Amino acid sequence: MLTSRQKNILIKLLETDHFTTIEFLAKWLNISGRTVRYDLDAIDSAMQHIGVIITRVPGKGVMLRISEGSRPSVFEMIDRKQIMTEKKPQRLMMSIYVTIAGSFTIQDLADEFELSRSSVQKYVADVEEWLDHFDLQIAKQAWKGFRVMGTERSVRLALYQMLSEKDTDLKRVRDWLYLGKKELDLMRTWLTFVQTERGIHYSEATADVFHLFLYWWKQQIAMNHYVFVPKEHRHKRYFHLGIIESFIREHVNDDRSTLHECAFLDDLFDQAKVVSYQKDMPDLRDYEREIRFCKQLLSQVSTILHVDLLVDERLMNDLTHHVKAAFMRMSQGVEIDNPYTEEIKVRYRAIYEMVFQMTYDMGIEMLAGEVAFITMHISAAFERNKSRRFLPTVIVVCSSGLAASSILTTKLEQIEPGFNLINVVRTEDIERMFDEADPDFVLTTQHIQIPEWKQTKCFRVSPLLSDYDKRLIQHEAHKIVNRKQLASFNELYGKANRVEPSLFDETIHFASTLDWREAISIAAKPLLNAGYITQSYIQEMIMSVEGNGTYMVFLPNVAFVHAGPNRVIKEGISLTVLDEQIEFGDLNPERVDLIIVLAIKEVHNQDFMQLFHYLETETSREQFLQKWNQRKDAAE
Repeated sequence: MLTSRQKNILIKLLETDHFTTIEFLAKWLNISGRTVRYDLDAIDSAMQHIGVIITRVPGKGVMLRISEGSRPSVFEMIDRKQIMTEKKPQRLMMSIYVTIAGSFTIQDLADEFELSRSSVQKYVADVEEWLDHFDLQIAKQAWKGFRVMGTERSVRLALYQMLSEKDTDLKRVRDWLYLGKKELDLMRTWLTFVQTERGIHYSEATADVFHLFLYWWKQQIAMNHYVFVPKEHRHKRYFHLGIIESFIREHVNDDRSTLHECAFLDDLFDQAKVVSYQKDMPDLRDYEREIRFCKQLLSQVSTILHVDLLVDERLMNDLTHHVKAAFMRMSQGVEIDNPYTEEIKVRYRAIYEMVFQMTYDMGIEMLAGEVAFITMHISAAFERNKSRRFLPTVIVVCSSGLAASSILTTKLEQIEPGFNLINVVRTEDIERMFDEADPDFVLTTQHIQIPEWKQTKCFRVSPLLSDYDKRLIQHEAHKIVNRKQLASFNELYGKANRVEPSLFDETIHFASTLDWREAISIAAKPLLNAGYITQSYIQEMIMSVEGNGTYMVFLPNVAFVHAGPNRVIKEGISLTVLDEQIEFGDLNPERVDLIIVLAIKEVHNQDFMQLFHYLETETSREQFLQKWNQRKDAAE
């Protein structure tokens, strides 16, 4: 069984089609070269049976030799869950176990998780701290071990959220609940009626969680463990519970408890992730707050993007249903897992910033996962709109004939997000074309000389556009769209102002290097030394550039780099000026001499836009750097 670190090395080698040095892997993972060699030996041993070989060449490094037929087996090995060896999944599963059991002993946990009693005692402290987030406590009982204490509502919400975690082993939980096929079929029937009455379909993962939770809830009802729901959460006149409501009325004796049970479950079903719905259901009178929110948000975003998103019926319906669930999750303190959050921040940064800032100004503080989901809805609608306003302008240079230029421009039209083609010109017409137009970049089928006074990017491609050509062009196009949308947001949104970034450490750092990976490490060092981030945060930033390209270069010569907020210990921003410009990134590199490391969470997300305001133009950038250098000189 490979460790997490060994799996990371394997993924890195899979993504690379050239030799990788031991020194690079050691620096990337912050381990010794000897440890890297040990890990490579372990990977070699684990993959011998599927014919995958790590080639080692002195002076060059290592490379993975793998056939296409072997790739599925390798990915299966990477995805295979380790049997409860990592601390976080172990703590999560222990927390679920004790919540279901109610009472437990150290020996119970030692037997179930195959650990020593001393190891279990260490984990219990972690479990206690984890459950405290849900207002649950672990209390000692004389001669009886421990008991989970808290209100019935807290216990239920804790269990539901823990079951929804991506690391939860639902099959194991099913065994703990002794959930047989007959009872599972009943839970499926219950959920089917709920979905039918609501006119929706839950995601498969959500349905799996509900099957387990509803069975456990049914046992709670059988033991007369009823819930109390605060007044603000039981304002509904009717519920959408299908045949579950009949079960409640049959098995709960008094009207008060019946109302509370119905209100609790209805709220739980409201906040769950939906994959589809019927447009004519449910009654939109239940969605008045959500509709107002969506109209206000979409109206503001439409102004920035110069489109009318309010006429997109699909967007309004999808977003209204999503926001309904999001508001419910927020009121319950439930965090949704969005596996695409960091990718959305990179690829659709402009719209993400709009959604974050506008909802924040409405007085609604959403977590990054919720903002990212709303961004996905709006980005999809914007692409459906086929607006050409922010698309990159392109000149195609082709002197090899009409056939070549025809097939190139035709294939260009098929690449998302699209392009505004200025003209197809011959080599001798380039300078004249630059006098008449200002393209975002140039595509050429042969070597050309761009005028020295122009800083325009030029890509040499095949008229047939190889897969690499398409990826490169698409990457550049998305980057330009992001830049233009951010500029429009900065220009038109009334809340934007030049407030100094509150997290900036007020120091301009200087460094000299030609390697972009080392540049990120150097730029992040002030935050690492101050205890704001972990070493793994730096590794994640580097991996983000490797995987996503240079989307984070939102302004000329300026890279805004960051990783997920879970690696942030304390929020902060560090700014580093390089002695000379470097080639930043591997895919579609950018010339960069200023690197900003953002170690921020949702509450300070506006610091990104504040820095963007300061650095958007060459003049404002020089003023900004001069200002902070003067402060530094004064302090000295």
